[in-house]
Amino acid sequence: MGIFRKITSVSTLGIVSYRNNEERTAKYTRQTRNAARAQVAQQAMNLELQRQQLEALNHANVREEMRPQATPAGWYPDPGNPAFVRWFDGAQWTNHAQPANTPPPPPGHGYQG
Repeated sequence: MGIFRKITSVSTLGIVSYRNNEERTAKYTRQTRNAARAQVAQQAMNLELQRQQLEALNHANVREEMRPQATPAGWYPDPGNPAFVRWFDGAQWTNHAQPANTPPPPPGHGYQG
C-alpha cells in the first residue's frame, strides 16, 4: 500500500499526498516541535543579549559613581594671576575676577553665574 501511495504522489507531481493521517500527524508534530525549539533558542539568545546590556549598563553606572566629584561653583585663585580670584561656575572659568584680598560679597549678593 505504501508503494502505491508514493507512485501516485510522484505521478501526480505531489498533488496527491502519499501520506496517511498518522504520517501527516507525525510530520506536523515534528514541525511543531522543531518550531518550538527554534523559538526557545531565539528567546534564550534575546535573554542573553538583555543580560549583557544590563551588565554593561551596570558597569557604566559603577564607573560613573567612581568619578571624582566635580569642583563646585565658587571663587578660586585665578590660574593666570594669583593676585586675583576668578569665578568658576562648576564647569569652566568665567570672565568675572576680582582682587584676591577683596572680601567676598555677602551671601545672596555675590555672583550667581
